[in-house]
Amino acid sequence: MNIYRLATALFFFSASLQALACPSIGGIPDFNCDGKLQVVVMGDSLAYGIGDTAHGNRGGYVLRAAAAMHALTFINLGQPGLFSQQLVGQLTDTFTKGKTPQMKTALRGADIVFLDLGRNDRWLFGEPIATYRNLKRAATLIKREVTKLEGVPPLVVTTVLMLPNRGAQAPWVSVLNDYILRGSTAGDPADLRFDQVSKYLLSADRIHPTSVGYVQMAKVFVTYIKKTLPPRMRTLRPDTDADGLPDILETEKYGTSPLLADTDSDGHSDGEEVLVLGTDPLVP
Repeated sequence: MNIYRLATALFFFSASLQALACPSIGGIPDFNCDGKLQVVVMGDSLAYGIGDTAHGNRGGYVLRAAAAMHALTFINLGQPGLFSQQLVGQLTDTFTKGKTPQMKTALRGADIVFLDLGRNDRWLFGEPIATYRNLKRAATLIKREVTKLEGVPPLVVTTVLMLPNRGAQAPWVSVLNDYILRGSTAGDPADLRFDQVSKYLLSADRIHPTSVGYVQMAKVFVTYIKKTLPPRMRTLRPDTDADGLPDILETEKYGTSPLLADTDSDGHSDGEEVLVLGTDPLVP
């Protein structure tokens, strides 16, 4: 009887570890199920943090989000002056020519990637629709190439840009934002509304936020990650057999059955073997 009780206790302890190992970190689903939650932000000078005088003109909303969400890892790949076509080229070179290895490493480990750029394209005198198409190309590139390397793609979110307050740039960005919002879907979300941050929080250049403006952007950013994304991410990572491994990981990464909790019938669920025991779920 004591042995039975011990075995039962160990089973439920193992099951509880299994349940916690993949589904969430800091309340956010572990989208690639690697035991950590990594958020990568790619963008221009607003992602970088220009105007954030409280932190030496860098950091911005990403730095503040990292301070508010300690369980998550944030990587800021913002580049002042970045155009959307440049990002597409950088991503292509990163995955096909081995350039910028730090970008490749960050994207390979990413659960969520945010694209916050496009406003600089106004100075190329192109149409907003061309920029929108570049943003879609960038998102497709990231998901396709990371899937090749890791078996599963990250969730890529395109932000609705904070509006500048100078010249013809503001109406141009407004048109771009309309395209971004209309293209938003559950699988390709584009509804992080930085455009709702007040233009009165811009600095004297009327395009970059002040430190106070970045604080407000961070609040919008953190709320979106904590409240809007989790239910959507869980929907995108169903676990049909309730073994702790999302279906896509079973079929694309581990070769286990998404319909059988214990593919090799050895008494240990696939999730327990992968996430807790470190054993092969295909070998009894």
